[in-house]
Amino acid sequence: MSAFEENVRLAGEGVVLRRFGLDDAAALIEVLRAGEDFLPPNFPTALEAEPIAWFLTEGVHSVQRLGLGVHLAVTDRGTDAFLGTIGLFRVDHAQGTCEVGYGMRPGARGRGHATEALALLSRWALRDAGLHRVELRALVTNRASIRVAEKAGYRREGVARGAERGPDGRNHDMVVFGLIAPDLGPDGVPGPPSGAGSAKLDPPVGANGGRRE
Repeated sequence: MSAFEENVRLAGEGVVLRRFGLDDAAALIEVLRAGEDFLPPNFPTALEAEPIAWFLTEGVHSVQRLGLGVHLAVTDRGTDAFLGTIGLFRVDHAQGTCEVGYGMRPGARGRGHATEALALLSRWALRDAGLHRVELRALVTNRASIRVAEKAGYRREGVARGAERGPDGRNHDMVVFGLIAPDLGPDGVPGPPSGAGSAKLDPPVGANGGRRE
């Protein structure tokens, strides 16, 4: 069975990455009411109960059922509070590649949650899911996201000029980062680039939540 067919649940020292469910409706409604802008583009934007319920039980899981990606909630390990989202997209099984994207709630930023979540999902992608390369792109002006990539062990590979069109209608440059399976150490933790720290993780946790010894 493909790892993308499993109930993905990854636990770190401070965060847990898990599937979305109907119990996340209240948190999603809170995010929408507050106008927080970190959600992926395919998430609901209107405060309508039925579409939100369908999305959390069916829609958000569609890419995983097709083996083309995965959307996970980033939650606090102690309280299960909703901190943000992270996911893989543009999965190409023939090439063994994908991209990763994430977004954190304003109140959860600057605490290392994004770095830990990124390292956890990257390890799962490159080990459990059998992929070879995960790519990450960040606007050249997004210093916080660039720092997260570096701390999680991603290698800076260059700048893709004019690669993303912003709300202003202009195309903006993106810094391209990559992480490949050989970059992972024996413990599954990415080795950081020179001068960067690495995320502190628990021993690897399988996609079904079972700890590997």
